[in-house]
Amino acid sequence: MNTAIDLNVHESILMRGTGDALGHHVTDVPFGERSLVHVLARQAAERPDKEWLIFDSTIRLTFSQVYSLTNRFARAALASVGDKPRVALYLRNQPEFVPAFLGAQAAGGASVPLNPELKGQLLGELLSKAEAQILVVRGELLEHIEALQSLGPVRQIVYCGEGEFPAAVHGVPVSRYEEFIADSPDSALDSLPLPAELGALMFTSGTSGGSKAAMCTNHYLFFYPGTVADSLGLTPEDVLSTPLQICHVAALHVLAMSSLHAGCTVHLKTRFSASSYWQDIAKDGATFSMLMGTMAGMILKSTPEAPPHSLRHLYTIPQPVEREEFERRYRTTVLWQGYGSTEGFPLLPKRERLEGVPADTIGPPPQWVDFGVVDEFDRLVAPEVKGEIVYRPLVPFGMSSGYYNDPTATQHAFRNFTYHTGDIGYYDEAGNVHFSMRNRDAIRRHGENVSAVEVERIALTYAAILDAAAYAVPGDLGEHEVKLDFVAEDRLDLAEVQQWLKSRLPRYMVPRYLEQRESLPKTVSDRVEKYKLMDQPLDRPEVYSAQP
Repeated sequence: MNTAIDLNVHESILMRGTGDALGHHVTDVPFGERSLVHVLARQAAERPDKEWLIFDSTIRLTFSQVYSLTNRFARAALASVGDKPRVALYLRNQPEFVPAFLGAQAAGGASVPLNPELKGQLLGELLSKAEAQILVVRGELLEHIEALQSLGPVRQIVYCGEGEFPAAVHGVPVSRYEEFIADSPDSALDSLPLPAELGALMFTSGTSGGSKAAMCTNHYLFFYPGTVADSLGLTPEDVLSTPLQICHVAALHVLAMSSLHAGCTVHLKTRFSASSYWQDIAKDGATFSMLMGTMAGMILKSTPEAPPHSLRHLYTIPQPVEREEFERRYRTTVLWQGYGSTEGFPLLPKRERLEGVPADTIGPPPQWVDFGVVDEFDRLVAPEVKGEIVYRPLVPFGMSSGYYNDPTATQHAFRNFTYHTGDIGYYDEAGNVHFSMRNRDAIRRHGENVSAVEVERIALTYAAILDAAAYAVPGDLGEHEVKLDFVAEDRLDLAEVQQWLKSRLPRYMVPRYLEQRESLPKTVSDRVEKYKLMDQPLDRPEVYSAQP
């Protein structure tokens, strides 16, 4: 019997992108100088007095001021914990964030932004995963740090805010930010970060499991916003503005650090207000802004018209449900095409959107990306056939290098030398990629990606709950609401369970709907068949609904 296998040696799971080539914000910089600290040093020299970061229209920092604060923080961190400091940032949009974020990198270490909505067990777990030695914390958030059982390897807390604070938390000394950097000179360090060195750990949203710490080299931190600045055609004359939090890659890379590359000003808001959004845009003189798609929907409901403004483009993820009405009413152009995540940004937003294409089109990958849409065996599918979106940059350190201390997750995501997004889509004959859906366990709420796994894990710490399943149900404005179904030893008060979860989960993770069941439907391999739960109506008497 002939047992030979007929292999097609020309099979490939990847195709070359046909979009834009790399632009000057990347290519003009020698590879050895590709770090955000190098870019900041250059901007501080070329335009020292130009305002770069403006917080809530009141606190204003120039390029030279941020560079000075960055160097002082770097020296203070080295004096505090030694070489390669690991610095966690538990902050909102505030002036201490960027000097600490870049200061850790200037010192040869890594920064770790944390979502300020985190608290309780999830906060403690991510802080432990980060292995941070220095924790920079916003004043009002210190109580959540005090509530933790342990701070792990943290050796110094830096307090950012007014008022009194304890001398130590869990035995770790606390210093006010101004005092922490007071004795440090603002001169540049003798050596600057190397491109291949770790510059940050950025936590994923955990939509395909628990949150993972994506390892970001200094080159990747430089490359991500540099490609965005080129794709959007940003210049020093642009003014950017967003209420999104810079602990996430959207505001950090697409707004704050792309403005660093372009040498332009960026306004960062502490909070989002639908009713005052257009007044802020007009006051800021913004030419480009970024929102979540649901925020745009809230603006439509609350704001009948906009004052005179200069906003040419608004980038939203996803596009607003009533995009054309938004554009007509507010006299601006909405962009939504593009695709990225914490791990990489292979399809960039552009000022000229593709017209005459289906609404799910996210564009052609650039020429520096190989991409594909594959089946369950990692075989390239035909055009128009749905599969998993995969890609691989052709630039060294052009995306995340994997997940910190998680070789299993790294091997799975980067199998066959290609990054597997977990997202479903297809491609067409013109080379455009179309986005169909996120990973089936993903939930999008309040502009955040919610991990069903993490909601379930916290729910299972409730003493009487034996089994749990969290999943997405339809919400307002095109987003999701979270529903939690569970099995318990006894009949529970669902309102009490909801309040218990509210005290332990970030606001955006708290389930709006709860239902206690006798059992959860499962496969033979003991996986919950959530699709069977999703099909059931929410207006049944067994379903508890909290106020949105």
